[in-house]
Amino acid sequence: MIRCAKMNGNGNDFLVIDNGRKRIDDETLSRMARLLCRRRESVGADGLLVFEPSTTASFRMRVFNSDGSEGAMCGNGARCMARYACEQNLAPPKMTFETDGGAVTALVEGRRVSLTLASVPLEDIVIDEPLVVGDEALRYSFLTVGVPHGVVFLNRPLSEGEMTFLGSTMRHDRALFPEGANINFVTADDEGLFVATYERGVEALTLSCGTGSTASAIVACLTGRSGPEATVRNPGGVQEISLLFEGRSSVVPSLAGLTTLVGWVEASDEAFL
Repeated sequence: MIRCAKMNGNGNDFLVIDNGRKRIDDETLSRMARLLCRRRESVGADGLLVFEPSTTASFRMRVFNSDGSEGAMCGNGARCMARYACEQNLAPPKMTFETDGGAVTALVEGRRVSLTLASVPLEDIVIDEPLVVGDEALRYSFLTVGVPHGVVFLNRPLSEGEMTFLGSTMRHDRALFPEGANINFVTADDEGLFVATYERGVEALTLSCGTGSTASAIVACLTGRSGPEATVRNPGGVQEISLLFEGRSSVVPSLAGLTTLVGWVEASDEAFL
């Protein structure tokens, strides 16, 4: 039996496990993510979050995508992990934890969790470059917010099918993104930004992506589409993003939103079949 929490941040859902004693090896964690995250056949989730010990912070968070690959960072996942650690008395309400995408500071206030992410370098950012995908003429931006992100501001509404096709095609274009990338489709309006994200490793549109929303807010601010404070709507919910620019070389993003603890799951051996 494997006991895990089922949580989500704006509909971006995860299984969360405690590996504080390092009893589960990396190969098994990857297999667990791949098998437990299958929808309909198993528990189902966008990814697996793993709590592990740290010598420099409250703990270390690891992120495994539903295909079994390991990611460096996940914004919504980090909010869920912070709440999990706090409620399981593994960390105080205000904490700092490690990720492969940099240190994260979190404040847990009930369901609401606020994060300050690692500084994002701007020297190598790509802004509004022309790109043709199929019959679609686009402009894309590229930056890394924990993980690589492509950002596309839309000229017209796109269907889920169109975004899935464009997201999958762009995500696998090694000339554009040698390591692959999450692809964010963005609309700016009077209410802020609306962002839909095709996620690498999930290989589908998800209801929300915290780092994708952050990447989109950074590009929007740099191109004059919004200011340093942005309300970002996703299909699964809303998050507030603040940007603190460190001159022209980098920016420190913060994001806040709600988390949901759906419940606890004890996965039987049959969940791995």
